Amino acid sequence: MKTIQRIMGIYIVVVLSGCSPDPGTSMGSVPSTSRIPVEMFFKSPLQTGFELSPDGKYYAFRNPVNGVKNLFLKEIGGGEPVQITDSEERDINRFFWGNDSWLLYLQDDSGDEDYRLYRINIKSGATNCLTDFNEAKTKIIDLFRQSDTEIIIGLNKRDPELFDAYRLDFVDGKLEMLVENPGNVREWMVDNAGVVRIAYADALLYRDDADSEFRKVITVGKDDTFEVRYFTSDNRRVYAYSSIGRDKIAIVEYDLNSGKEVKVLVDDPDYDAFGNDEEDHFVYSSNREQLLYAFYAAERGKLHFFDEEMEKIYRAVKSTIGDYEVLFTSFSDDFSRAILLARSDRLEGKYYLYDLENDLLEPLGNSTPWLEETKMATMKPIHFRARDGLTIHGYLMLPNGIEASNLPLVVNPHAGPQWRNSWCFDPYAQLFANRGYAVLQVNFRGSEGYGKKFMRAGFRQWGLKMQDDITDGVNWLVDSGTVDKGRIAIFGWSFGGYASLAGVTFTPDIYACGVDLWGITNYFTFYEGFPPYWKPYLNEIHERWGDPVADYQQMYDTSPVFHVENIRAPLFIAQSVNDSRVRMSQSEQLVDELEKHDKEFEYLLLQGEGHALTNQAKTVELMTRVEAFLDKHIGVRG
Repeated sequence: MKTIQRIMGIYIVVVLSGCSPDPGTSMGSVPSTSRIPVEMFFKSPLQTGFELSPDGKYYAFRNPVNGVKNLFLKEIGGGEPVQITDSEERDINRFFWGNDSWLLYLQDDSGDEDYRLYRINIKSGATNCLTDFNEAKTKIIDLFRQSDTEIIIGLNKRDPELFDAYRLDFVDGKLEMLVENPGNVREWMVDNAGVVRIAYADALLYRDDADSEFRKVITVGKDDTFEVRYFTSDNRRVYAYSSIGRDKIAIVEYDLNSGKEVKVLVDDPDYDAFGNDEEDHFVYSSNREQLLYAFYAAERGKLHFFDEEMEKIYRAVKSTIGDYEVLFTSFSDDFSRAILLARSDRLEGKYYLYDLENDLLEPLGNSTPWLEETKMATMKPIHFRARDGLTIHGYLMLPNGIEASNLPLVVNPHAGPQWRNSWCFDPYAQLFANRGYAVLQVNFRGSEGYGKKFMRAGFRQWGLKMQDDITDGVNWLVDSGTVDKGRIAIFGWSFGGYASLAGVTFTPDIYACGVDLWGITNYFTFYEGFPPYWKPYLNEIHERWGDPVADYQQMYDTSPVFHVENIRAPLFIAQSVNDSRVRMSQSEQLVDELEKHDKEFEYLLLQGEGHALTNQAKTVELMTRVEAFLDKHIGVRG
């Protein structure tokens, strides 16, 4: 029987077969009195992303209004914060100070990832779109603090596959192309004077000045990393992440003119000293012309200080704030004020304003005050041996107040697949733990953070050795007696959704049910649906993920949609209509095959969302249904 419903813009297709358990015969659950409501885990966090104005007189932050994140402004020492944007549908996640009077932010439409750049005057409230081009995406290349009115951006308005570099005057709106992409450049970088000096293609290209030609200076291997973060103050050298000539990524000083590494600034024998794109805490103060510190993920976060004064300040505030990861997220230009973020596996975040001159620390607020830290579960770093002897790391979360024996398990593969799980607050894992489930997060081979040999071991291993690592982690927990082998679910997003499907398809004896959110089902149509601006990355994608021509048979064998007959566990599938990465056709193909083979599944289709789900109401509805699905199939025995 098929039923179709519409709830808050979420289209729900539920397919029930004769083998479905009766809804009234759930295996039981954590008592309702100890269950924290789903909406508490996915309620939009309050007061996040604080950024100081360059002069240190104001700070801006995100705050939800009717569940949608908007920008607020507060004068330090002044009155109450003032709302300065009025977005009703899409969160504002990325924003920046252009200068002391203008804030800039990026926003897309309904999840299409065609980000436009907007400006807002903090005094008049006037708001304008600066890059209002159809089917074009804006990237921030550099905020270029040496200019009070200009930034450097990338736009693919000339060619949807390529980003050209532009200088944008965000006050008068003037846009000037600096460099046209010749057809092979993925990213651009400017020096301290705003001159485009670096281009990332198959090699790193470099030029001496704006009038010179780009030349190849570094050949970056297929599994190497070389990413420049800053030019030195004299524009002669750079600070970069590099794994060239070593296994683990280090932070180095490099002379691009001579093509030689000058010195190693930070390295770690076990982990990459690398900050990811979304959270790059390798911090340089252009005003002080000084590297401050680097933060990178090990089992927990690690800090390395370059500046003695910075380390002294950090130690002082850390002793006051307590046993949290503490990060400086924003400084005024004169280094007199800073914003700090304190966070942990049990806390999304608390922000503080720190007056460095007077050594005064002012709490700005807890992002999720409705979630008590003591009621949250802890993330335990783990490691185990894969079947071929490779050491695999990850995290295990166990429910509070329940004996760690014979527990139901939710396996949660990460997305990417090159990303990694880290020690942090995870609302999805916390929800599952609160319901009495153990949660296993495996950093399978191919995950970043463990060196290029470990990364290379995951090349072309979707559904194969990467999946074996997940399976080996599950078996390790079963053998330890921690989990019940009859009550294991797998839940994932994007590549994690693929891993969920691969789990129930290729190892059907392990899983009692699976949850696939935005997952890849068919390698071939997934590749056909890539956004046009992924084209410069195709060689790398083919090397790392597979080539649909050269690796046709392997990609067929590891695409779940072609092997649906193997699936025995019930499936929960969710998909966004506007997903530009994993197109809706991925889920539709799977649903068609599941229907043909009379398999048990539920299907949710979300309107007005892309690859990242941002709407609070839809997230709550989605996870409420996931909760019910898991309770039905692996629920805790009462």
